[in-house]
Amino acid sequence: MDFKNLILKLGPAGKEIENTKIPFNKIREILISTGRKTRIFTAEGISVTEKGIADKETMQSIFAALCEHSVHTYKNEIQKGYITIPGGIRIGICGTAVYENDKIAGIKDISALNIRIPHEIFGASEKIIPYCNKHGILIIGPPCSGKTTILRDIARNISKKQKTVIVDERSEIAGTFHSNPCFDVGCSCVLNAFDKKDGMSIAVRVLAPEVIICDEFGGKDDLENAMFAMKSGVNVIASMHSLDVNDFLNKPCSKELIQSGVFEYFVFLKKNCGTDKILCRKDFLC
Repeated sequence: MDFKNLILKLGPAGKEIENTKIPFNKIREILISTGRKTRIFTAEGISVTEKGIADKETMQSIFAALCEHSVHTYKNEIQKGYITIPGGIRIGICGTAVYENDKIAGIKDISALNIRIPHEIFGASEKIIPYCNKHGILIIGPPCSGKTTILRDIARNISKKQKTVIVDERSEIAGTFHSNPCFDVGCSCVLNAFDKKDGMSIAVRVLAPEVIICDEFGGKDDLENAMFAMKSGVNVIASMHSLDVNDFLNKPCSKELIQSGVFEYFVFLKKNCGTDKILCRKDFLC
């Protein structure tokens, strides 16, 4: 989805965003809220539109347009609190949860939509590529530090020489739409919208990859899946949310992550993109 199509689907909020004259390549997030002015987040700061969305009917109309007027098609994603639209654009949903059998079945009375705009930056992984040869790597950084952008660039580069599979749980790395990646991920095979457990298992069993790339690495289950891949001779390159080295070390899973041997290198990113430091597993074990 290009910017013009996105703006069109955002209706009155889109017109207000256009009026700010902020270049699309500068925008990182757009927060649209009922009864409040739309907020636009860039690397330079936050801009606020002159007007906001007046009522919940307008918000519902915007949401329906983003879902291509087929909300049920996005049911599985909505249950997780977001949808991903063409171009790898992920939209977080705020509203009232609807539960069935102790599980979220949907979200009603939508009050806000947080739109994350991905960008391709060729060469973003330049400092990291030398460490990708036959090693597992964990990319660590705070929100909007460029983790997914770097994973995308790594995939594009290493897939030229190594058989690479992307387990794209949220359709963000490759931005797949109608089976076609919207981003350049080189020769990578893409398992789109598979959760990491199923995706890693299928990749190892039937695709014979040398490298598996995935986003948003988290708890114990992700580590077990990655260890399964590692023991099958596959290197894992993943990303993880953390503010800095100290924050990472204070996470409950950090000790197991380090000791498991799945990741040989840990790349820490700065808040506004860019590599802060690259640490070897041995640095933590000393």
